[in-house]
Amino acid sequence: METILIVCAVVVTLAFVALAVQAVLTLQQVRHTAKAVEYLALNADGKLTALDPVIGAVKSVSGAVSSGWFRIAQAVYGLFSRE
Repeated sequence: METILIVCAVVVTLAFVALAVQAVLTLQQVRHTAKAVEYLALNADGKLTALDPVIGAVKSVSGAVSSGWFRIAQAVYGLFSRE
């Protein structure tokens, strides 16, 4: 009976050590990922301002689509789709 308890204690100890090692490795990876995200956030501001003309063009296209002609086409389609 004592042998079984000793074997169980050794197995539990080894499992706890493996868990602790895995936790340390995971926390190191999380720290590395957080540093990379911080670097990306600090350097993304300059890169995103280059996209301002593209964003403006998309806004103008979406404004044109939601304007009069598109609403008329929706109304006509709505009249013919109701059967």
